[in-house]
Amino acid sequence: MKEWDEYWAKAPKTHNRVYDGIAVFYRKYIIKPYLRRYFSRYFPGRPAILHAGCGGGQVEEGIIDPVSVIGLDISANALSLYKKNHPGSNLILGDIMSTGFKDESLDGIYNLGVMEHFSEEEIDHILCEFRRVLKKEGRIILFWPPRYGATVIVLGGVHFFYNSVLGKKVRLHPPEPSLIRSRSHVKTMVNQAGFRLLSYDFGIGDLFTYAVVVLEKAG
Repeated sequence: MKEWDEYWAKAPKTHNRVYDGIAVFYRKYIIKPYLRRYFSRYFPGRPAILHAGCGGGQVEEGIIDPVSVIGLDISANALSLYKKNHPGSNLILGDIMSTGFKDESLDGIYNLGVMEHFSEEEIDHILCEFRRVLKKEGRIILFWPPRYGATVIVLGGVHFFYNSVLGKKVRLHPPEPSLIRSRSHVKTMVNQAGFRLLSYDFGIGDLFTYAVVVLEKAG
């Protein structure tokens, strides 16, 4: 939790300002319309939705209804920023591995750039928890970067330049131990947690950044 609190309250260093500026532009003009498309397709009717690992909520303006979406994050600093971006939001300080929600109480769950920060064992725990709290045929939308994604490659080069060439100790984001390897890799993980893989998209829509994984609760 400390690492994420530090991430959401990081000092305004030069490399952070550059990274944050690019990230804000990207979220607003690339990810936001992409997310809207998936919401309209898989979350119609404004059901009860959990944003599991909501961060600062910088891409949902004009997409979500603050009343129907619950934001959950382990970082108090992230929730503070989310509240600033979405006044009146329903926010919870908590862990996505143990959400505290009742069984079968949610229609949908989503997050962006969260799953890759966990080990595969932790991801299995997370998906099992998501299955527990989802209603029958509840759905999940995960924006999950693959190893060959554009930002993974670019940021890898940035880290190499700062750390190996300039000899600095720079980390623009927490570690990503579980970047997606392939569609079959994802299918194996989600099937063992009790989900069907409805859709797996990786392409020009978001400039080859995320694999968008859509799941449905099986059984």
